[in-house]
Amino acid sequence: MRALVRSRRPDPWLWGILLLGLALRLVELQAPLIDGQAWRQADSGAVARNFYEEGYSLCYPRVDWRGDTPGDVEMNFPLYSFLVACLYGLLGGVHEWAGRLLSALFSVGGAGLLCLLVRELGGGRWCGRLAALFFLIFPLNIFYGRAVMPEALMLFLSVGSLLAFARWTRTAERGDFVLAALAASLCFMVKIPTLYLGFPLVALAWARWGWGFVRHPDLWGYLALVLVPPALWYWHAHQLFLQTGLTFGIWGSQGYDKWAQALLATGDFYRELGLRLGHQLLTPAGAVLALAGLRPGWGTRQEKALYAWGGGLLLYLFLIPEGNYRLNYYQVPLVPLGAVLAARSLATLLEGRTGAGQFRRRVLAGAGVLLVAGYGAWAAPGLYRPANNVYPYYRACHGVGKILDRQLPPAALLVVGEVDENAGAPYRAQSPTMLYYCRRKGWQITPEEFSAATLDSLAARGADFLVVAGGFAAQNPGFWSELLRRGVSVPAAYPRTWHEGGEYRRMLAGYQGPDRDFVLVRLTPSP
Repeated sequence: MRALVRSRRPDPWLWGILLLGLALRLVELQAPLIDGQAWRQADSGAVARNFYEEGYSLCYPRVDWRGDTPGDVEMNFPLYSFLVACLYGLLGGVHEWAGRLLSALFSVGGAGLLCLLVRELGGGRWCGRLAALFFLIFPLNIFYGRAVMPEALMLFLSVGSLLAFARWTRTAERGDFVLAALAASLCFMVKIPTLYLGFPLVALAWARWGWGFVRHPDLWGYLALVLVPPALWYWHAHQLFLQTGLTFGIWGSQGYDKWAQALLATGDFYRELGLRLGHQLLTPAGAVLALAGLRPGWGTRQEKALYAWGGGLLLYLFLIPEGNYRLNYYQVPLVPLGAVLAARSLATLLEGRTGAGQFRRRVLAGAGVLLVAGYGAWAAPGLYRPANNVYPYYRACHGVGKILDRQLPPAALLVVGEVDENAGAPYRAQSPTMLYYCRRKGWQITPEEFSAATLDSLAARGADFLVVAGGFAAQNPGFWSELLRRGVSVPAAYPRTWHEGGEYRRMLAGYQGPDRDFVLVRLTPSP
């Protein structure tokens, strides 16, 4: 953002675009973390809340699904969650809207940097403006540009690292060198897959020095500055895993294997990514414009960095196919380049031409923008309210969590019973949502683990209560009988319990509380 602020001539068009992007990201600013990717947002929110409540130890991020461990987890560098925690400290409490606002500011700042990057690479003023606009109105980036997740920070650092490096190759100023190294190093720490930025960075170096760049001493210093800190962080993060057994599964050797290559041999992978790119990411009109923008147009050697950027992103898609197939936010890194390519298509209608046909060209360019914006306005709500009963489930969990937070002792350890498609992973990252909503720590067990032996084992490790959706528990008659033996309750009615199934069903028939679909069971004797 420093370069944006230092711009000698204020650009009212650009500032208007940035304000529009900010306004779009303020929609549902105060919404709880129950919308798209609620589990991932809850993890980021939990790490932030634990920094705030347990100490600002940046190098020791802690999760709620810690069981009886200290909670230190192997994860990407938690800069985003730490900054959110700092905002909590300034505000004097946990306010989730602060995390959303921080993401919105990083997202809007990233759009401003993208405009400057386009101009640095040889694009005109309108190309930069349109790149910023598309960056801000693509539906996937609207949503993740205000989600409590590090994606907006990742894009801000990604674009910032390219901009600062491109400026340094032109100016040779030490300030630009330091900014380029700092931004790239932090970017690789925040999200290790962003190493794909090495492709455009090498292309920029080649554009400036040719193949002689490999002998440039400053570039070797740059390489050390951007790679050594991430290497040290991920080594440290792995030590945390060795101590606690808690991991986000960064490398795939533990937990969910996002690097699995088997999907590349299936048509489903390409079909799903194609539909997602044309629907949520770029929109159909944006995808057509981006394809049209692949042609050369700026006449600069630096322009080749765009094609190198695209090559790095393609390699990223193929190296992490499972992650990209399952999770749409894995495609967020494609947003900046897609915005630049789409902008190149329309900018030719607006830049450097006057006289006859000018009005028609402006109308065509405006129509292109409106097609992208209109489709985005139709597609974005599906990201805020996921289908297949996902949103109602998390909304119900959030309501139950607030009840349990009032009903249970602050130090109570919970066992949450919930489905998990990664249950077979040896060290899976457990679902954090119910624990986050309850403001408690504990474990998650899946239906395959529903047994008296599991409950006894966790109770011996300090677990106090089980919380489970009644529908999940009832699917296992033996497990349901075990819960009745111990005594079941709806959260709002605790400590009252029921031990007979018919009596419990009759109570539910006349009870319409928001927690009626959840069961609370005490695992240890009452004090």
